[in-house]
Amino acid sequence: MEEPQQKVLGCIKKSISTLKSLKRKVALAKAKDTEVFCDGKNQQKRTHKRNECVIMKRIRVGFLIVGAGLAGSVTGFLLKEAGADVLALELLDAKTKDKLCGGMMSPNVFEYFVQVFGEGCKDILHPMLVQTFCQRYAGREIQSESTICTLPRKRLDDYCLERYLQAGGRLKDRTTVREIDDSDGVAVCADLRTGETFEIEFDHIIGADGAMSAVRRLLTGKNQQVGITLEGVAPLRSRACIFEYLTGDLGYSWYIPRGEDAVVGVGCLNGNAATCREHMEAFCRELQIEAPHPVRGAAIPAGNDVLLEYGRRAFFAGDAAGLISGASGAGIGHAVESARLLAKSLLNGSSYIKSMESQTDYIANLAATAKKTQFFLQFCIMRKGEPARPLSFLQQ
Repeated sequence: MEEPQQKVLGCIKKSISTLKSLKRKVALAKAKDTEVFCDGKNQQKRTHKRNECVIMKRIRVGFLIVGAGLAGSVTGFLLKEAGADVLALELLDAKTKDKLCGGMMSPNVFEYFVQVFGEGCKDILHPMLVQTFCQRYAGREIQSESTICTLPRKRLDDYCLERYLQAGGRLKDRTTVREIDDSDGVAVCADLRTGETFEIEFDHIIGADGAMSAVRRLLTGKNQQVGITLEGVAPLRSRACIFEYLTGDLGYSWYIPRGEDAVVGVGCLNGNAATCREHMEAFCRELQIEAPHPVRGAAIPAGNDVLLEYGRRAFFAGDAAGLISGASGAGIGHAVESARLLAKSLLNGSSYIKSMESQTDYIANLAATAKKTQFFLQFCIMRKGEPARPLSFLQQ
């Protein structure tokens, strides 16, 4: 009697899944003047547009990665190296996208990329080594002789994506996710170039699509808490890195040389675009350089809203997971390390949350003490620092 009962239960589950799929298609049909039909084996949707008939298709994949930036590309590369079936989606044009990021990291963080891609990545990425790092506040500074690695973020992202593609990974850029059924493992997506709507059936979905993650919003019903950053390219006036804590707001400004040029930016965790612009102009006046134009803006995680998993199939890495050091805006190391640990846990069945405990505890502590930390650093700079010097005097 047990075997017939199991067959009946299996049929019921399959019928429920079919009904859910048809429900999604009917909803799309109502919204887009479509016709839904079922031939007993395959469900398809015909979309009528200018007397043309387009059949909605379904793609089957093991791992669906949404976001082909740093975290998504590293995760995809490691999964493909292990022989997994991976498809990455990217909202923007993969060739031209350029994430707003100062591109500064410690040598220890750069070693994460060496661990993932091998020693050869050093020659290709070719980071600039900066020996002078200045922390500032209210017209005073503390200078340290610590080595910092800097490089354009686009160079880093392009390299990681290229390695993923070389490993055999698939990519669909200019593609957005409109709906996710986590229980059945189905995402409704749209090709922004052609307007085609299609479904992707997945075993696991990985949200690596930035601070304003569509995967996170569709699954949880809300966005994470974010701050605002502005950044622009400036002429290279010094080979020193300058990091200044804002006066009156929780945030920071930066001047980071990248080789042939530099980037100037500001991040404000509790302000708005106008406030950020005011801080940037004040910072540039202090450095005695012209404020950059044009200026780009982006959202960054506030660091107090970390989410690593959702349900049975969904995982998050990098900015989409809320992984950032709120007091400094550092996120590159968290992105690549979360991608590495996520890929490892998916491949061997271990707990992603447990493997990330040291990072998430560290980030939670930073978020809880962000104001106190910034106040302490400001106090140290005011007490031990010297009068801040114009940028032209800071030479490596």
